[in-house]
Parts: sequence; structure tokens; C-alpha cells
Amino acid sequence: MKKQLYTLLGLVTIFFSSCLKDDRLILDPAKTKNIIEFANSSNIVKAGTTTAMFTHALSLTPDGSVTFEVSYSGAEKEAPQDIKVDIGIGTDDILTQYNTENKTTYLPLPTSMYSLSTSSVTIPKGKKRAAFTMSFKPTMFDISKLYAFPLVIKSSSYGIISANFSKILININAKNKYDGVYDVEALSPMKDLISSTLTGLYPMEQELRTRTANSVAEWDQNYWAPYSYYHPIRSSGNPSVYGNFSPVFIMNDNEEVIAVENYYGQGNNANGRAARLDPSGVNKWTLVGGKRTLEVKYVMIQNDEDRTFFHEKWTFKQMR
Repeated sequence: MKKQLYTLLGLVTIFFSSCLKDDRLILDPAKTKNIIEFANSSNIVKAGTTTAMFTHALSLTPDGSVTFEVSYSGAEKEAPQDIKVDIGIGTDDILTQYNTENKTTYLPLPTSMYSLSTSSVTIPKGKKRAAFTMSFKPTMFDISKLYAFPLVIKSSSYGIISANFSKILININAKNKYDGVYDVEALSPMKDLISSTLTGLYPMEQELRTRTANSVAEWDQNYWAPYSYYHPIRSSGNPSVYGNFSPVFIMNDNEEVIAVENYYGQGNNANGRAARLDPSGVNKWTLVGGKRTLEVKYVMIQNDEDRTFFHEKWTFKQMR
């Protein structure tokens, strides 16, 4: 019985020591290893992956930068001495493994589009972190592609290099001024001419994601998994989406919506769906109460016939 109990306790200890990060529960502070690792630079994209991925979006300008940190975590609350940590860009096989595990299609960010400010950082004695900066060329990005690259800790002058967070993946993308998270409401009820059981799912929180310098597409992060480019609706009162449909809003220099297209193509998809702008709408971005706001009317077309009519107000909530 004692042997079984000791085995169980050992397994519990191994579980916690392999999963904990930074401000973690410490079972025995006096015996905890002094861990060197990357600090979380944003929320982890997906839990449980071999390599953690973090996302950063940059404004669509010639130059942009992101700051990252290396962290010391251990029995001592602060680094007991200066700790030099060598860092660098990892190999593409780290990204390949992530894509294979998660059925994703991230591409390596070309080296011409970024630079690393240093090959080492020093966590000063008495501190817990050291920062470094990476520079990027957002206007060189192909916005239609998903880019990522690995960061790795190569060596450390003190402590134990983390098994889980000594290498991370950074998904980097460019965003235009319309990109963000929005509260969406209906200014008039959604109307589907084919099915009366399909109605609007309002109010809702949706994202607008950059397509080009002057266009954004609707992304659903809340209502229909797996999350993707969708427009949520209700089917007989239950959350649903239109397959192969997500509006792309295209603007001119005066912030007027001059066209609406379907992210999945203008009719050349399995459902034969396209989109068009309804010219009777305001169809313009304005500032309301200091918040960027879009009022727009558009139509989902199916097999060359108008099917569903939308009249919406999009109010900026936060950056994504």
C-alpha cells in the first residue's frame, strides 16, 4: 500500500513540474528547480500543443516591433546572480511539427521581413526578466498567408532551461485600421427569403480581420466551432452559420464601403454563395462616442439570386 501511495505521489509531482509555468503552484519551494524560459507574450493560441504558439498583430506600416521576455522562475524569488541567456531563431521543423499536430498551414516568415535585436539577454541579479525586441516589415507581408516562426533559448549561464517553454512559436500578422473585435447589432431584422426559421443572432461579438490594406473579413471566434470565417445566425432558435459565407467589406479612402464580397468567392463555392453591397444603406465608417463604428447594408446571394438581407452596426470593442 505504501509503495502504491509513493508511486502516486511521484506521478503527481512529475505532472505539476512538467506543466507549471512562472507564477505556478510550487509543491516544495526549497527543492524547486531554477527555470529559464520564455514569458508568455500573449495568450496561447491552443492549449496542449508540443510547442506553444503566441499571436501578435502589427499595424500595416513599413516598420513594426514586438517585445519579448525571458523569465527566471525558481526557489529564489529573484535571480541570485546575473544570468546570461542565449536566444535565437529556431529551425523550420518546429513549425512543421506544429502544423502536423494541429492540421494548420502556417508558413515560415521570410527572413527578409524581420530581424532579431540581439543574440543574448541578461537577467540582472535581483530581477526576474529580461526583454528583447524584434523588428518587422508589415507592408512586406502577404496578408493572405499565415506566418509564424520559432524562438529558442540556446543556453543559459545559470539555472535549468525549461523543457516546455525553451522554444515557442510566434504567429505574426499585419492589420489595417479596421481590424479588431466588434459588437454587432441588427439595425433591422435579418431576412432570409428562403427559410423563415433562419434568423439573426444579435447582438454578438465578432472580429474583422485584415484582408488587404482597405478590406476586412468577418471572423467568428465565439459561436460556431471550429472557429473560422463565418456569419453566425440562428436556425430554429439555435446558433448556426451560413456555410461558405463570410462578408468582406471593401473601403475607399473616405472610409466608405464601396463593395461587399464573399470570403469564399463570388458564387464559385459549393453553396453558390456570393455577396453584394445594398446601396440603400449608409455604408460608411464614423466615430460614435469616440468609437469606430460601421453602419452597413449587404445581401447574401445564392445561385445568382438575392437570398438574405443584413442591416448591421459594428462598434469597435478592442484590438484583437
